[in-house]
Amino acid sequence: MINLTPQAMRDKSALIRQSYNDARRDVDRQRGALEAHTEARKTAEAVAEIVSKASQAAQMRFAAVVAGVVTESLNSVYPNNPYEFRMEFRECAGKTVVDTLLYRDGEPLDPMSSTGGGVWNVLAFALRVSMLVLTARDDTRMLLALDEPFAFLHGAEKIRRAYETLESVQKQFGLTVVCVRNIEEINEGIDNPSRAVIY
Repeated sequence: MINLTPQAMRDKSALIRQSYNDARRDVDRQRGALEAHTEARKTAEAVAEIVSKASQAAQMRFAAVVAGVVTESLNSVYPNNPYEFRMEFRECAGKTVVDTLLYRDGEPLDPMSSTGGGVWNVLAFALRVSMLVLTARDDTRMLLALDEPFAFLHGAEKIRRAYETLESVQKQFGLTVVCVRNIEEINEGIDNPSRAVIY
């Protein structure tokens, strides 16, 4: 049996009360920190959602510009055989990747086996133009240097349409284009008899 004097009991009681009050203040402080972290997490999630939506909107605009330039270029050169170029974004291993797809008459094409080199020449040209236009600063003059960009196109009419497309795109986007051309193209009656052309 422990005999405590009334004063000793009061002192012990005061220590217990102090310990309780300290613990309560610590719990309140921790609760406040938890609430602040919870608010910060909610804010971070809201910001991540806004960034995700902005990224998706930018991707859609990017894809629309690129697909539009490529599709229009292909169809300018191949008007009787219309193509459609698409870009589709997807998540893969925590990153956004883009699939580039080529369609004709609404059907997907295997680009390696169902198109000729001329289609690839036009597609590559249009992709270069798109990337240049989309990445250029507003205060810069855009220069595109091409070395026989349509080397695998066959037939004077397709070649003529390809260079008309080049001139049209050059004017539309305000590009300066330096183009080295194949002698056979010049001999087939393509407009300018020089080997290097500046548009």
